[in-house]
Amino acid sequence: MEIICDTSFLIALVSNPIKCIDKVENEFGKLEFIVPTFVLDELDSIERKSGPKKSMIANTAIRISKLKFEIKDIGKSKNVDNDILEYVAKNRKFAVATLDNKLLNRLIMADVTTITLSKNKMLIANRYFEG
Repeated sequence: MEIICDTSFLIALVSNPIKCIDKVENEFGKLEFIVPTFVLDELDSIERKSGPKKSMIANTAIRISKLKFEIKDIGKSKNVDNDILEYVAKNRKFAVATLDNKLLNRLIMADVTTITLSKNKMLIANRYFEG
């Protein structure tokens, strides 16, 4: 499963690494996390404009993204949430990982597979199985 990561998800990974990826991959297959370049741009902006703690978290999220995930240029962005939603609406093969409740609700309403974290567990919505 290919998963587009938003800024909130990457920031959350810095402080709460996912502990159950193996179980999720047994259920859904290999997870391939993809970070759009405009999400990295947003993290860079947070790093430059925030206080020391938030800057350090943003910097760590950038480094983790570049080391562990695929970076993909899917265009420029005026609004990261809108552009993620628009991209996955056109490219239905992607899921989206976010902790942003507003974006999460919009994705669920658009029938996009979504991944979020709660109490160190991954929650997946709008995933259908045949059988």
